[in-house]
Amino acid sequence: MFLKLYRILVFLLCLNVVYSDICTNTTSIRCDCKEYTNIQTHLPTFFADCSSRFLTELPENINDGLNVIDFSINAIETLDANKRPLNSEDLEELIFGYNNISHVDVNFFQNLPNLKKLDLSNNFISSLENSEIFEKLPHLARLDLSFNSFKTLPDFIFNPLVKLTHLDISYNYMGAYLTQSKTVLEKMLCLTPNLTHLHMDGLGIKELPAGYFDGFNNLKDLSLADNEFTLIPAVPYSVEQLDLSGNKLSFVSANYLNYHSLKVLKLNRMVTLTVIPHYAFYNLFALEKLFITDCPNLKEFSELAFDVLSKDIDHHIKVLSLARNGLNSLNESYKYLFRKMEHVDLTLNPWVCDCNILWLQNFALEFFRSHEIRCHYPSELRLKKILELQPSDVKDCYPAIYGKKSHRVLIVVLSMTVVVLCGLIFYLLRYPIKGLSGKHRISPNSPYGLTSTEEQ
Repeated sequence: MFLKLYRILVFLLCLNVVYSDICTNTTSIRCDCKEYTNIQTHLPTFFADCSSRFLTELPENINDGLNVIDFSINAIETLDANKRPLNSEDLEELIFGYNNISHVDVNFFQNLPNLKKLDLSNNFISSLENSEIFEKLPHLARLDLSFNSFKTLPDFIFNPLVKLTHLDISYNYMGAYLTQSKTVLEKMLCLTPNLTHLHMDGLGIKELPAGYFDGFNNLKDLSLADNEFTLIPAVPYSVEQLDLSGNKLSFVSANYLNYHSLKVLKLNRMVTLTVIPHYAFYNLFALEKLFITDCPNLKEFSELAFDVLSKDIDHHIKVLSLARNGLNSLNESYKYLFRKMEHVDLTLNPWVCDCNILWLQNFALEFFRSHEIRCHYPSELRLKKILELQPSDVKDCYPAIYGKKSHRVLIVVLSMTVVVLCGLIFYLLRYPIKGLSGKHRISPNSPYGLTSTEEQ
């Protein structure tokens, strides 16, 4: 009861403030505003959706009372504290993604002491003035700087952000800067060990200095996708989710995948990956989800990739996606893995429909989009749904019905032999040999005649 009364009181106090500016028709810009209950704090949260309003600058008089403001998908070019300042002790989340921002004033975030999430992604920011830009944001936990034009960042820029747990700097031009030494993250940028989620996709990184992630023992989610790694880099043993998609790996090995806490592994979009060898995932004791998709040259997935599979072993992996690769077969031993899985995707591979593929029919209900698991070879079965194959489609696999292929060939040969012999007998009966007819008799004067023989 007290909580309900408190929510009503807060709502009434904020009503005149929140709905007197950007949430009403009293200004030229009207945002869509609503209230919802925060599932963590169970307190009311006031949200203003100002996205896709063709804004070129921030609206005037954005007052206290709003907790979340979304300015994404507009045409804002600068964040200037002198022209359009933001002053709010209530604001916790601020979204500026997908604008035309190229300049951020160093004092723009000075009066947002309780800001917890800031999204500056998908803009044209090439630099930040100095390391003081986030100095007054002690509670900032999530920062997204992805898809900008950064080449460097000011030294010590993350030093004030002691509560920062999520950082995304993907798809910038920072590869050379970030790999110049093993201490860039810790000493130059001052990222704290509290960091749990780090995304460094698309930075052009070829390799990381030894010990690059030393000290980041709380890191759980690490994404290094769309870089230029040819070998799997060393990452913290605390990592539970690792994304290496879009790199230049040609193989994976247990020597490089020795992370006992890893639960999710993504190896998608790699044209150089050709084989998943024996024991590739042998050391991933906690692995629950494996995604290997869109690797067109991946033609072999070893039956021992997870070690020997047996019905007596309780396998922990629950999700396996092998869609859109170059696989044409999968060993029958994987049936022991599939029995307890929650999601299996084998779609759009060039499967060979022979006796070795029929075991998949035992898992028709478990497969994702099973109608797209189709034959590619032989040509007479192309595009045939594997789960709908009939005994007549693969006669070699049903000797009890159709006999073995070798037996059928022998039967055909014997049948042809019988036909030839019958034809020969008919010919001899119809056209007898005339070698003993009168005109071919032996002359009495012949040296081979009976008379000459007797005389001799």
